[in-house]
Parts: sequence; C-alpha cells; structure tokens
Amino acid sequence: MGTRADRPYGRFPGSGGADEPAPGPAAAPRRRFRDRILGSGRIRRVRIGLGSAALLLIVAGLTGVAQPAPRTVALRATPAPSPTVQRIYEAVAPSVVSIRSIGRGEPGSGAGVIIDENALILTSLHVVRDAQRIEVTFIDGTRTEARVVASLTEKDIAVLEPRSAPAIVVPATLGNPDALRMGDGAYVIGDPFGLSRSYTVGVISGLDRTVRFEALPQPLTGLIQFDAAANPGSSGGPLVDGRGEVVGIVTGVLGAPGQRSFAGLGFAVRIDSASSALGMPPD
Repeated sequence: MGTRADRPYGRFPGSGGADEPAPGPAAAPRRRFRDRILGSGRIRRVRIGLGSAALLLIVAGLTGVAQPAPRTVALRATPAPSPTVQRIYEAVAPSVVSIRSIGRGEPGSGAGVIIDENALILTSLHVVRDAQRIEVTFIDGTRTEARVVASLTEKDIAVLEPRSAPAIVVPATLGNPDALRMGDGAYVIGDPFGLSRSYTVGVISGLDRTVRFEALPQPLTGLIQFDAAANPGSSGGPLVDGRGEVVGIVTGVLGAPGQRSFAGLGFAVRIDSASSALGMPPD
C-alpha cells in the first residue's frame, strides 16, 4: 500500500523521505513597521516626545484659527459720584448771608445768597420791604449794612448791595431749574426763627406751581415746590440741587390759616427768574 508521499501532488514536510533537505538556521523575525519608524529604547522615547510636542502645536494653531476674532468693547467712563449731603452744605454755606431788616415794627429776619464777586445778594423782597435799615452778616462774621439796588415785585425778589464786603467773597454756583425732576434732592439753608444757617433736606415735590401767599399782592407763578423744612426766616435762602448748585430762592410756605410752622409745602422762585433782576441768567 502506497504512502501519502507517493501521491503525485508531492510530499509533506516531515514525511521522512530521504531526499528531504535538512532544516537550516531560523530566519530572523521581521521588524514591525512601527518599530522601524520609532526605533527602540532611548531613540524611541525621544522620537515619541518630539512627535507629541509637534502634535500639540498643530492642535493649538488650529484652535486659534477656529476662534472668532476678539471684539473691541468700548469702555464707559465712570460717572462722577454725587456730592454727599454734608459736601453740599459745605459748598453752599459760605455763600449764604443772614439778613435782619429793621423798620417801625418788630425786626424781621431772613437769608440771602451771594451771586457774584462784588458780593451782590439775592433774597426775597418781602424780607426787606419797608425796612428802614438792612443788616447782613457773612459767614466769617462780617456785619454790614446793605441797600436794595434792584427788585422784581412780581417774583418777590430783591437784590442787595452791602456797604462793605468780607475779605473772601464766595459766590454760589447757579444751576439749571429745567434739569430738576420730581423726587430729586432738595436742600435749603436759611435762618428760621433767627437760627442762622439752618440746613434741611428733602425732595423736589412739584414744578411750575402757582401759589398765592397772604403777604403778597399777587400770586407767584412758575414756582418750585419742595418738602425740605422751611419756616419764617428761611425766606430768601437758597434752594440747592443734588450737585450743590442754587436752583431757586425760597419765598414762602403754605399752611393752615394763621399757622407759621412748616407743613411740608415750601416754594422757591426759579433762579433764572430771580437772577433776571440783574439781567444775568445762570451759567
């Protein structure tokens, strides 16, 4: 019986045939493609490190390209802080004078505000009407007589010129009544009941009011209403806004008949109307 080695399609290795060649030395294993590129040992580690760094640089570059261009944002200027209640008083008080009017009856009192370098003073006309002598006292204690040099009867405004001025004259800064809004701060400096430079704080509570006062011959129009406390002796003093600028001259208060104390209704003549007695609108 013949063996598989006798079959025409050849022999199988290890069949034991005599003519089968002896096995030669084992061939060296083929190196993988990755090993041929990266190498081995220290060279492999160096090549991997360099490749990782290059990959990171490429990714970073592509990420930067994909990001939108930075937008330019316009910076807004920080608004200047509003002066405090204390600062407002400190700014205006040096411009306020105490007024004492002496006539045939009981002396009257009120306040006024310096409006120029010559120490001219705006006040309420009813404070000095019919006075035989007018005496003003400046913040440094300087006391001198004054006279009425101009008046606006329909606005209850008078302009006083002192006989002598103090060494330092501090005119008030005149503001813009048109910029006032309901609820804005309202500050009054005056001499209620002879208490010089009393300071009260409130808000603007009405604009363009028309009011008739018992002591005046006709109604006053275009008045600013405020609720900062005012009493007899406050008349003629400044009504000041939140910037420390004079926007009105206090003219009077409303209350029950015969009532002389403040009931929350104070009124001031607009500073542009008051200063027109000298033909000088506010800055």
